[in-house]
Amino acid sequence: MAIHPLVENPGTVFAPRARLYVVTEDRKVVAGPLVVARRRAYHRDWLLGFVGVTSRAAVEPWRDHFIAVEDARADD
Repeated sequence: MAIHPLVENPGTVFAPRARLYVVTEDRKVVAGPLVVARRRAYHRDWLLGFVGVTSRAAVEPWRDHFIAVEDARADD
C-alpha cells in the first residue's frame, strides 16, 4: 500500500509492528488494526506491507482514505 505521509517523521510512525487504522475523513474506522510487517521510503511516499495482507486487491477498497495510529497520549 502506498502512503503519502502527513507527519514529520514517517519512519517512526510506520515502524515494523506499529498498529495502524484505515479511517475516513471524519475519523470513522474502516479497517484495522493493521500491523506493519515491512516498509520502505519511495520518493515522497512510503510503501507498507501488513501482516496477513497478501494481495493488492485486499487494500484497494481503502484507496483515498487516511491512516491513523494509536496514540496513548492523544486527547481524543
